[in-house]
Amino acid sequence: MEDLLKTLGLVSSARQIISGESLFKKIQQQKVRIVLTTSDMGKSQLKKINDKCNFYQIPIYNGLFNSDDLNKAIGKNNIKAIGVESINFAKLLINKISKGDV
Repeated sequence: MEDLLKTLGLVSSARQIISGESLFKKIQQQKVRIVLTTSDMGKSQLKKINDKCNFYQIPIYNGLFNSDDLNKAIGKNNIKAIGVESINFAKLLINKISKGDV
């Protein structure tokens, strides 16, 4: 998991992370390549984001880490879900997740 969080820090430095209300807009525009949610995200928001990602066929990974770890990695506060715009960073993250580096 440490390696995945470090990679998210790199993605954040490259300004390729979308969060907050703009995440939903970017999902609808299909400009987000992958979505990651925290384990402590509210049930209603989790359902809403899962439904959007499933409808627009965007890969989503739920509960890989808690919000404290995510916020520390990306340097923001109160973030429960993020999207990655870059296809290359998304492939890198999916590869790390599938290898079990979480």
